Amino acid sequence: MLHQISRAGFLKYVPLVLSAFLLVQVVAFAQSDTGSLSGTVKDQNGAIVPGATVTAKNQRTGEERTATTNADGTFSIRALKASAYTVTATNTGLGATVKDIEVNVGRETSLNIGMKLADLTAATVNIISSEKATVTTGSATMGANVNPREVEGLPINGRQLSQLYLQAPGAMNSGSGTYGDIRFSGRATEQNIIRYDGIEGTAIIDTNPGNLNGEIPTPFRLQSSLENVQEFRVDSSNFPAEFGTGTGGQISLVTKSGGNKFHGSLFEYLRNYKLDAANFFDNNI
Repeated sequence: MLHQISRAGFLKYVPLVLSAFLLVQVVAFAQSDTGSLSGTVKDQNGAIVPGATVTAKNQRTGEERTATTNADGTFSIRALKASAYTVTATNTGLGATVKDIEVNVGRETSLNIGMKLADLTAATVNIISSEKATVTTGSATMGANVNPREVEGLPINGRQLSQLYLQAPGAMNSGSGTYGDIRFSGRATEQNIIRYDGIEGTAIIDTNPGNLNGEIPTPFRLQSSLENVQEFRVDSSNFPAEFGTGTGGQISLVTKSGGNKFHGSLFEYLRNYKLDAANFFDNNI
């Protein structure tokens, strides 16, 4: 009798355990290093095109993701790795291709596709401008994306990646400009959270329990080489639901990955006081 009661009690809690497990899985997948692509497909007359097949192809790796437009002509492709994409839309007798669409980490890219007759060469559009919209309408999050060109070309004193965090709204340098001295929206530096490719990297968890390098402003704290970083995003306020482990800045870094083309880089970093210009008072001697 006791065995039957305990078994019944166990079965009673099985649905709750499974629900909790599924919830944990959803949260784990939400914190990732991906972006999304959405928009509307219309024909040459401006009418919506339901049932069209939209394919996004990663120009670096050749990986493809496909979606179908809804009854209102809209589509959405989630969990896209940060990269440049070629987007193709096809339907009966219609087609269009748009190249060099940048999908950034933690950001939804909006794209409206105008389809034309499939046999017309004018249906292919090449985007040659790198200008991006300054306002993101798909989210209320306040933040900034730093794309690969900015990571590579912006001048940084000491080549510390954390100095690029200051491009986010609400960011303030309260010291040397290292990670531990940057505040977001007036919050404490200990509340900043950093993720590498969707993996928590703010501190090393020890067995006390506690964390190492998690609450001290050390310049060693997770300083990644600029040669290893592809791009990143800093959210400083109005975070999405998946960012719940800190109230400060949410930094999502994407490291460089392989592609279909062989490439590499070579650089030299030189700092010498003889190259510095004299200050104002030195000129008055």
